[in-house]
Amino acid sequence: MPRPQRKKRLPASTQLNTESNGRRLMAIPELLTLIIDGLDAQEQRKLMRVSKHFFGFIGPIAWKSIPRLDVIMRLIKNANIKLSQSWAPYKYQFVTTFPSRTRSKPDLSRYDIYAPWVQELEIYGGYYQEIADSNSFLTLLGGRPPLPNLRRLTAYTIAPIDGQDLMDFFNMFISPSLTELRTIIPNEGLPQISGCSVPPLSVPKFLEKIQKTCPQIHVLEFYPEDRYASNRSQRYIPSNESRSILSSFLNLRSFSSTTYTLESAIFSILGQLPHLESLGIRGSPVERSVLDKQLSIPETWFPVLKELRLYDVDPEDIQVLWNQPNIAKKLTSLLIQADDTAQRYENDSRLRGTNWLHPFLEALPGLSPLIQDVVLYMGSLDSRIEIPRHHWKYLGRDGDIYYAFHDYRAAMYSHKSGWCTCRDRPVVNHYPLCVKAESHGLSLS
Repeated sequence: MPRPQRKKRLPASTQLNTESNGRRLMAIPELLTLIIDGLDAQEQRKLMRVSKHFFGFIGPIAWKSIPRLDVIMRLIKNANIKLSQSWAPYKYQFVTTFPSRTRSKPDLSRYDIYAPWVQELEIYGGYYQEIADSNSFLTLLGGRPPLPNLRRLTAYTIAPIDGQDLMDFFNMFISPSLTELRTIIPNEGLPQISGCSVPPLSVPKFLEKIQKTCPQIHVLEFYPEDRYASNRSQRYIPSNESRSILSSFLNLRSFSSTTYTLESAIFSILGQLPHLESLGIRGSPVERSVLDKQLSIPETWFPVLKELRLYDVDPEDIQVLWNQPNIAKKLTSLLIQADDTAQRYENDSRLRGTNWLHPFLEALPGLSPLIQDVVLYMGSLDSRIEIPRHHWKYLGRDGDIYYAFHDYRAAMYSHKSGWCTCRDRPVVNHYPLCVKAESHGLSLS
């Protein structure tokens, strides 16, 4: 019986050459970048442990964007991150505390390596975050920015966040490198109990902090708290100081806030910002119209505006906006979130009991011929749903908008149940140009 041949061992010099070639291969930046791009953040951070070369190369990529505050806080030795769970929709709660005893003083040596890599920070990540003694953290930093190269700071959560706590986080992380600051509210809305709003009295100092610290701010999104009583809202009114500061943001590309932006003084300021491309306005189902019905804006206003995002804005204000050719004819993108109830209308209102939305959608091609992207949400509170363009035909019922939305939901239920034999039209990327805006009372004149 023949003996099995032993596997020949490569000479030591050959092994060294193979390992050396492997190291040289992995040292090619383009190849390593290609490998890293195929991994998620957790896998990227594991790969950092392979070698010093990997650590230095992958670190700025893996730690560029941080999904929650506690992730970066865990880098501080002796900091305590307490995680608790609840039955609330936001479920997880993260509370960071720092020990007061001298012998367990927090150590920033590891944090200081990673912090310069962070360019994007989401504070809440949809949950609840708290630093029990934020002054201790700031004292440890000795006046340095916590994240010196931070460019994007966002806050998104459905947890009931106190407005002052939100301001404390913003004040902590605002730095000269920042270009984007946002409190994010999803398109489908938030529960009524949610906060994540800026206290009105804090707005002037908040804007002043941005003005003095962030000379290159491009994106700003914040929502001052509004008061609600007797089924009516008390709209926030900005101070003269806030108006003056807002007018100084000449590099602003995108701005989103509440319906005070439609007040004449603020609307004029926004219209004269030379680089403003995107404007978002968030109202509530109980708010009445704000814009002057006789509004006629100068041709020099909104020179580069391309995108409008309107959340629960009164239909009368929407009509006034589309009666401004200088706005309507430039738009390429639109988002509308419409409430299907009539809470904002008195019994004698001309819009009560009417379906204003379908005629507007039909008139849109004539009013905004450059528009390419339209997103429509309907519903109330936190039960918004997106209605695809090829389903708009189901919103054509005359009468109250509530019944038009009911028809849409009934049609969708019939489709899912197999009761309906009609076929939906295919999704198209353009509008039929034969529709005349004037036939729906939405003339540009």
